[in-house]
Amino acid sequence: MADRSSGPQAEELDLRLREVQELQLIKGIPFPRRVRFRQLLVTGPPGSGKTTLMRAIGGWPDEGYIDLSQPNWWRSRQLTFRPRQVHLGFPFRGHPRALALFEKEWVTSPTTPELAPERIYLPPSAGRWSLRNWRKRYVFEFQLPPADKVFAARQERSCRQTHPVDAEVSLDQVRSQLAVYSAVAQFLDRAGLLVYIRDDFGGKPKRIRNIGDDPPTRTRSKRSRERHAGMSEIPLLERPGSDRLVGTKVRVGLWDLPVEITVGPQKVQAHPELIPARESETRTQSVILLDPEEYSTRISGFVRLEPGDRTRIGKGEEDYQISLQLPDDILPRLQIANEGEWLKVSDLDSPTGSTVSTLEDPGEGGQLARDRAQRLERVLEIYGGPLRPLERTAALTVLEAVNDNLERDPFRPPDSRGLPGGLVELPARLTPVIVGDLHANLDNLLTILSENRFVEEMAEDRAVVILLGDAVHLEDGDRISEMDSSMLMMDLIFKFMLAFPGRFIYLLGNHDSFSHEVTKEGVEQGRLWKRSLREERGERYVEQMQRFYDLSPYIVMSDDFLCCHAGPPMGGVSREKVIDIQRHPRLQHQLTWTRLKTPGKPAGYTKSEVVAFKKAMGLAKTDPLIVSHTPADEKGTVWINVGGVKHHHLVYGARLGKVAVFTRVGSRIVPLIYFSGSYQELWGD
Repeated sequence: MADRSSGPQAEELDLRLREVQELQLIKGIPFPRRVRFRQLLVTGPPGSGKTTLMRAIGGWPDEGYIDLSQPNWWRSRQLTFRPRQVHLGFPFRGHPRALALFEKEWVTSPTTPELAPERIYLPPSAGRWSLRNWRKRYVFEFQLPPADKVFAARQERSCRQTHPVDAEVSLDQVRSQLAVYSAVAQFLDRAGLLVYIRDDFGGKPKRIRNIGDDPPTRTRSKRSRERHAGMSEIPLLERPGSDRLVGTKVRVGLWDLPVEITVGPQKVQAHPELIPARESETRTQSVILLDPEEYSTRISGFVRLEPGDRTRIGKGEEDYQISLQLPDDILPRLQIANEGEWLKVSDLDSPTGSTVSTLEDPGEGGQLARDRAQRLERVLEIYGGPLRPLERTAALTVLEAVNDNLERDPFRPPDSRGLPGGLVELPARLTPVIVGDLHANLDNLLTILSENRFVEEMAEDRAVVILLGDAVHLEDGDRISEMDSSMLMMDLIFKFMLAFPGRFIYLLGNHDSFSHEVTKEGVEQGRLWKRSLREERGERYVEQMQRFYDLSPYIVMSDDFLCCHAGPPMGGVSREKVIDIQRHPRLQHQLTWTRLKTPGKPAGYTKSEVVAFKKAMGLAKTDPLIVSHTPADEKGTVWINVGGVKHHHLVYGARLGKVAVFTRVGSRIVPLIYFSGSYQELWGD
């Protein structure tokens, strides 16, 4: 869905413009360095020089027409071939359809029609309703020379009789047309579209100067001013290009990423992190550093550099989230810094030298964004269509099949009843992907399923996703009684449990219950959950959900980690008790409800229970115990050595805007934090 917003009126605007400092030449014509050739759409009133510019740069020869008052104009086939010039149709008050400024209704109107900007459709930015950031797909160049020059050019064309639209044109008419285009240029610019202006024939491109564009110089510290001035002295790597560094530096514009940095045998790629963000915003200033070989072949770590961040590669600088491939006899030191608009690469002490090379133009969104989109398509394929709650018969069929699979889980030793017990023992070959409480935050689950190679590795029987329970019941205080999102969340989880039996595991949490104990802010979410399921899907479905709870495990472990929903039991535990957990209700309650001892919870568990739990399960003190249930603060998603207890970590998956997992990178269990986007376009109507 697109936005329809209000904006400026078509009065003759005196646009405040600022020159673009960083330029590139395309066929001898200056353009902003950030502009890619295939993004260009050139527009403006008749006689403004569009055709001349298109011929000069070798653009698409045919003119296009775009009606800005039509939904999805940004998907028009007219925009398939670029660069090209386009005429725009604008909505005006008193006119039911959009008008181009050369049409009879506009030209012959006794007064200048009033622009109706509230009828202009704005394309979606990444993440509000679309994974694709349509507002960054095109670059609009508005040709807006002075009115007297446009008028003179049109008079000359009129004498040649090459353009009927120039017959009887007046200077006032030209001024009105320029005013309309100026108003729309400013409107689109303020809405976040990429807009440039040429305010003279043959002039250089400029940007519209808006309030807040230029902070007072006094707000910048002396050190900041010196660093900003110093950046211009560092060579700029242009696309396409490569630079050899030996004790030197180079800078790369973030708009020219990705680049590959070679240090001896080690390769590191720097990619822009484009997130389908919320509220019409897109994160474009953070940079992801990754090992391209690891990224393409297995679950891999990465380093995120936000503006102001820097990292080093080399002796004494190894980052555990990128498995460096440097031999012992090669000890280069390389620094990579995100300077806001620039990525600065500095060879600090490298006898062998370093190389920085631009990669092939990745096209829209870049490799990471394309991979994310492909994985989301896979999610929809597994789910069987748009993400909306299943029809009641289909939902019951899926849940019954999940329960049948749970009775045959090969990684769960049988309990005294002969059924799979409360413990999952994973082989070391499976890489865990441990996810904390999601609490009906579907966007966060979709983020996990679309990042890294989690889904691919599950499909290849090399990874297992482990949900630490409590996937239901929204945390939002205004919506804690809403249960539809919980149904959809469980539908998606059940579909993945069917698609990847034994490799998509759900541990029981305290909210996975119909109990009256499950309450929040006075709302009995457990009982409300049961009533909602009965009303929407019938008594048989409620019975099968209870069966799912009865069959679900409580603990997952492997050779190097242990995880459960809440925390270690208090008062003694053994592997045998965990397996036969249906005979130990107190143990069930502790694994799903217990909390770390704090001043406000003096009855909670302590370091001694953590150590005893690991020992009872046959693990070493240094193997991590990972839980969820009790976030340490209101903003975080990962806590290392929570409560001061070493090798005891907490991950929480319900935060808005970010989500984390614990996974194995190399030989270590490490946290990876992802910015979470909004994927509502996948949710159907």
